[in-house]
Amino acid sequence: MDLLVLMIGLVVGILVGLMGVGGGVFLVPAMVHILRMDQHTAQGTSLFLQLPPLGLGALLTYRKKNQVDLKAGLMCAAGILVGGYFGSEWANHLNSGNLRVMFGIFLIVAAVLMGRKHDTPGSPRRTLPNANHRLVAVLIISTVVGVASGLFGVGGGVLLVPLLVGLLGFEQHVAQGTSLVALVPPTGLLAFMNYAAAGHVSWRVGLWIMPGIFLGGLAGAHFAEELTTRRLRSVLVVLVLVIGVAEAFSAL
Repeated sequence: MDLLVLMIGLVVGILVGLMGVGGGVFLVPAMVHILRMDQHTAQGTSLFLQLPPLGLGALLTYRKKNQVDLKAGLMCAAGILVGGYFGSEWANHLNSGNLRVMFGIFLIVAAVLMGRKHDTPGSPRRTLPNANHRLVAVLIISTVVGVASGLFGVGGGVLLVPLLVGLLGFEQHVAQGTSLVALVPPTGLLAFMNYAAAGHVSWRVGLWIMPGIFLGGLAGAHFAEELTTRRLRSVLVVLVLVIGVAEAFSAL
């Protein structure tokens, strides 16, 4: 059993390193279908795995390239922290079947957002001229993303990056670097505490998955260097869309 859990972590880690997104998108369905967890426990365990500062190395890399808006990133962290609490409260009041359907719909929406092309050559980039207004908008968007993160037990980056690009005109790499600021502090802590208080965390599974994700992430990041960004995004969109449709229909 422990070896199976470790292998799940390894496979999910490879996908994380390869695709550059949080593991919850892949990890929650894997724990539900392979380990036979209920939806709430899978989501709570996924949030447990997000508590360590997993994005620190990537954040430093983006920072060196001046692709991080620190003030906006701090707003993202605050919004996800607060929104995650309310999302997890909502999740604990839903039955597992309804939560799985909503999780599937969430993945479909995320895939559509990720698949949209925002950087069309020659097209004007929408943005807010007032810096304070822009920060308030970032806080509002990240709070909504935080609600989704707490509700479904996934990292916010899968929604936050396309929303920063599409709604506020962030350049793609700056959006990615800025979103990583929210992955360094434990912004999912309040959401995790709600799941843990309700008994929806498998500590043993979480501790066995961690080393697998770490090692798999290193391997996935190495493989990613061999593929183009466009191809990676296309694979990610298709994969998330397929998982979302399968989750929604299997729950129904």
